[in-house]
Amino acid sequence: MFGNIHGDYVDLMRFLDIWGNPSEAGDISGYDYLFLGNYVDKGHQSLEVICLLMALKLKYPKQIFMLRGNHEDREVNKYLGLGQECSRRLGEDINDPNSIFQKLNDMFEYLPLAAIINDKGANNKVFCVHAGIGSTLQKIEDIEKIQRPLKITLGSINNETQQAAMELLWSDPTQNDDILGIHPNLIRDPLKQNNMSLFGSDLVDKFLKMNQLQIMIRSNQVLQDGMDRFANGQCITINSCTNYCGTHNNDASFLVVQKKLVISPKIIKPSA
Repeated sequence: MFGNIHGDYVDLMRFLDIWGNPSEAGDISGYDYLFLGNYVDKGHQSLEVICLLMALKLKYPKQIFMLRGNHEDREVNKYLGLGQECSRRLGEDINDPNSIFQKLNDMFEYLPLAAIINDKGANNKVFCVHAGIGSTLQKIEDIEKIQRPLKITLGSINNETQQAAMELLWSDPTQNDDILGIHPNLIRDPLKQNNMSLFGSDLVDKFLKMNQLQIMIRSNQVLQDGMDRFANGQCITINSCTNYCGTHNNDASFLVVQKKLVISPKIIKPSA
């Protein structure tokens, strides 16, 4: 399972080279691959990353799964990397409805917002999402009711469906387990326009118990050590690109989830 990749094709290939890859010569017969979103922007090779993942999805549709992240949105990626990359490298007008940029974003609007990993023998279930939860979303069945293709207008959230989607794509945990409840996510939304949330450890516990889940795995944040635990270990955050934006010098990780919820992180350091 991979978190934010953010156009870092080199790190993605480093992971696949070191621990196996989704091919007949690799581990595709024994493992499924789940990507938690934010494939594009920030890095320099968004096109390579998204084209590789789409090709793998086409070749292995029952083993490759891709969720939507908050950067899989044309209002966001137009200015934060993908738009500039399509304009510069492909020489296209990204406002043209037939441009690669627009076609990619059309596809992004069909991506699912969450996934469940189900260890049927032990009845263990893992909730996987790009960002997290908030005050609107109560049951996983509510996610299934969100119709796709889904367009989100960041400055105009006017119904519960849009708000639930915002929480799945943009929310973050509070700073530590002792800060409970729901709080405004002022870092992501300083003007409080879109109701982006910080969720406390009590909400994680409540959501997991209500939906008979054991753990939540998410992404959406840069982490110095590549991963972090929250809510007494019930929420794990992973980030899968090193040296975010060329300034953070952070590690990156992905997770191997096996039977009985044996979760093994794999870590890489920034390349020299």
